[in-house]
Amino acid sequence: MKGTTAQLAIDGGTPVFSEPIGQNLGVRKVGAEEAHAVAALIRDGVSGDPIGTFCKAFTQAHGVRHGVAVDSGTAAVHVGVVAAGVEPGDEVILPAISDVGSVKGILAHNAIPIFADVNLQTYNIDPVDVESKITDRTKAIVAVHLYGQPAPLDELMDIGRRHNVPIIEDCAQAHFAEYKGRRVGSIGDIGVFSFITGKHMTTITGGIVMTNNDAYAKRAELFSVGRGEEEGTKGGIFFRTHVGLGLNYRMNPLGAAVGMVQLDKLDDIVRRRRESGQLLDRLIRDIPGLSPPLIIDEARHAYWLYAVTMEEGAFAVDTYAFARALQAEGVSCMPKDYYLLYDHPAFLDPAPPRNPEYAFPRAVYDDRERYYKGMCPNAERGLATHIVITWSEFFTQEDVYGIEEALRKVADSYRA
Repeated sequence: MKGTTAQLAIDGGTPVFSEPIGQNLGVRKVGAEEAHAVAALIRDGVSGDPIGTFCKAFTQAHGVRHGVAVDSGTAAVHVGVVAAGVEPGDEVILPAISDVGSVKGILAHNAIPIFADVNLQTYNIDPVDVESKITDRTKAIVAVHLYGQPAPLDELMDIGRRHNVPIIEDCAQAHFAEYKGRRVGSIGDIGVFSFITGKHMTTITGGIVMTNNDAYAKRAELFSVGRGEEEGTKGGIFFRTHVGLGLNYRMNPLGAAVGMVQLDKLDDIVRRRRESGQLLDRLIRDIPGLSPPLIIDEARHAYWLYAVTMEEGAFAVDTYAFARALQAEGVSCMPKDYYLLYDHPAFLDPAPPRNPEYAFPRAVYDDRERYYKGMCPNAERGLATHIVITWSEFFTQEDVYGIEEALRKVADSYRA
């Protein structure tokens, strides 16, 4: 039975917010301090080692010994896979729900993605399903900290140790999130981050690979920055030789300068996101049919996005209709069904790729029965019942109360 509420903005009513909130948040992150740092670097002729300085500062902030700065989060995943020792044709397990960057880095190395199901309450990878999918070809497990919520790292690390499989933490959405008192990215064998505009902090475009393992660090450096080359002398003359495949994924030094300024702000950015996110957690707990993110024990969410779960059967509309109504009230949000990684033509379409030169690994096309709708039922069910709200450190308390009002208004109007 529908509740009594004001007319929805989508139906001609007055929106909760006269001006939409949550738009262009990445642009608002960068200002005079970052511009000054970049100008100083250009003025001085890009002297010193701005990339190395940024790497050292970021890794020290996590208590990790090695870091390699790269030009994107996708590149960071690719380099992390290479660093872990994955070879073409090897299998890498990752959650069925994530941004496509998590799987592109695997595919770029001609490795085979194996999708594991998720926990229906957190949408993060399910360790039980991970272990069921390990084979003798499994060479890495990727733990994505979705939306800023840490994955269950104790269970995953235990699985990795027992099967001698390295754990790669994908922290692209979880800067300074914490698990049992430690920052994510410092717990697994390898941690990878994205710094694209719109993340908790930005280098405009960029990423980083971190590890405490000397061998992993050497492979990461050789592949992503060293381009597979080693330098020496031959007959007393400088000589360079290629010892393996390598790419030029090096971070832009101007981005590193921006990153140093942003890193100084990161504690405060995450604190403000966490405070406003936790406020909304409390406010919407009594809205029938809606639930805030479930935060696992001894974890601290970083609130990159705010996931709202719609109780199955509680509403007369799907997530798209709910999100459209919420957007009309001025709240930036969206369903995330495109986060179901295997639900794309690249995996499900049996036809040969239109552009073979850009094809995914041959094994993906030759063994298509490994990918099918229904293979990860919790992931599919979960994505059909939640939407995400764009979150920001710039939200005021008044903004959060307005988001709660908009959620309640839409929920009451669409209640089954």
